[in-house]
Amino acid sequence: MNSSELRYIEIIKSSFPQLDLSRIEFNKTDGTHSDIAIVNNEVVFKFARYDWSAAYLRNEAEVVGFIRDFITMDLPKVEMVYPNVSKRSFVKGSPLYRNILLKLDHHTQDAVARQIATFLDQLHNIPVKKAQYAGIGDSQMNKNREEWLLELETMQRKIAPYCTEYVKEYLRQIIQPAVENEEFFEFQPVLIHGDLKPNHILFDKSSRRITGIIGFDNAGFGDPAYDFGMLMDHLGENFLMRVNKYYPITSEYLDRARFYAYISNFMWYRDICDMIATRDFSRFQIPAKDRDILPLGATSQNVRVKSQRK
Repeated sequence: MNSSELRYIEIIKSSFPQLDLSRIEFNKTDGTHSDIAIVNNEVVFKFARYDWSAAYLRNEAEVVGFIRDFITMDLPKVEMVYPNVSKRSFVKGSPLYRNILLKLDHHTQDAVARQIATFLDQLHNIPVKKAQYAGIGDSQMNKNREEWLLELETMQRKIAPYCTEYVKEYLRQIIQPAVENEEFFEFQPVLIHGDLKPNHILFDKSSRRITGIIGFDNAGFGDPAYDFGMLMDHLGENFLMRVNKYYPITSEYLDRARFYAYISNFMWYRDICDMIATRDFSRFQIPAKDRDILPLGATSQNVRVKSQRK
């Protein structure tokens, strides 16, 4: 064990002396701003990696504690141990990998889509005034038109030196419809998850059901289309249309979801350009990004290949 892991164990021991630490696993890659310790597959501790990232742990604890009364989906029980350390119950399951999802039969995919739709419907319809009274704040992705225009201008400027003319035009075609429509970024803020990626949707292969939702660090008030956009970005628009059957998505929300899905890659490229400029790659992580393409080995439901007779 390294020094940081030994320090984490001492913190757990001093705070929970009755806890059996015979089996403890450390994960320093899956937490964007924190290190993770899993004890006996029962309890999870998160340790803020930076002083500023402790705010994400506090936000998660506050949001999950508030929304539990409104959500039927299993959520972790989260509490703060210290200002920079949180403790939560372990939720069993594996990330909802797109390869696994698309190899399921249509009925099971619909059942999974319905679970996600129910979760988002319940989350997005939590009374705003009650959430405000509970002290819930904005998600980092709660941006208005002016903020998005500035964000897009900055992003284009930073990545331009590393783009071919083809990529510049590709990006322009994504951005232009949003920029030209003055009402594009108008929405009523609701509570959103803010980071609904497959590794935050836990799935049980044996029961073929979602076992829980985690990763509420960036939850708060924002555009409900952003949650749809993250699903589209990672699981594909075809799957989002399955979700749409149980939680109808308006055309305006769908267009913004497409924008968020398209732009997420370029936001990451902007961060890489900052790393190149500062020569600081301490926070660099290689992302995995699925596209709306069937996994290897899957049989297309729409294309049937007839065997040729000689």
